[in-house]
Amino acid sequence: MDLNITEILEQLKAIENFASKVSETKKLADQLAENVARMKESINSAMNQAFADIADQIEQLRRNMETMESVQAASTGKAAAVSSTAPPAPPPEPEAAAAEPKAEAPPAPPPEPEAAASAEAEVSEVSPELEVLEQKMDKLKAALTDLRFDYMRGYIPEEEYKQKEADLTKEIEDLERKIADLKK
Repeated sequence: MDLNITEILEQLKAIENFASKVSETKKLADQLAENVARMKESINSAMNQAFADIADQIEQLRRNMETMESVQAASTGKAAAVSSTAPPAPPPEPEAAAAEPKAEAPPAPPPEPEAAASAEAEVSEVSPELEVLEQKMDKLKAALTDLRFDYMRGYIPEEEYKQKEADLTKEIEDLERKIADLKK
């Protein structure tokens, strides 16, 4: 058997070079994996912070809207109470009436009592119901927005999200039809 030590040494040297390249490649792969993990973590952190900021802004907007609605409802109620209990305005003073020339408009024909009463009754019946439906629509849309944010944050699983989204979307569509029918 011919043992060529030079040949064996050359092969050992080649194996050593290969092993050092494998080791170097493994180190590079480990560094790359660490960098990717850090990048993923910082992206997730930034996205979570952005979603949290958006959710906070939406919550603030919702609070502002509720405040405005309560102020509007209160002012509407007060205006109705004031107009029903307010004494009639005093007649103009004779001097001021004489000083201001008035252009006389032709008298308007009195409205038919039945038509006015039925139109008023129709408006009073539809308006509160329409207002309630629109408020319910706003709440459903807010719930859908909240659901989407919860899903984006990973608070709820995808299957549950899809089911709830479908239910809310169907309710919104039904309400839109009812509102459209009332507005006709």
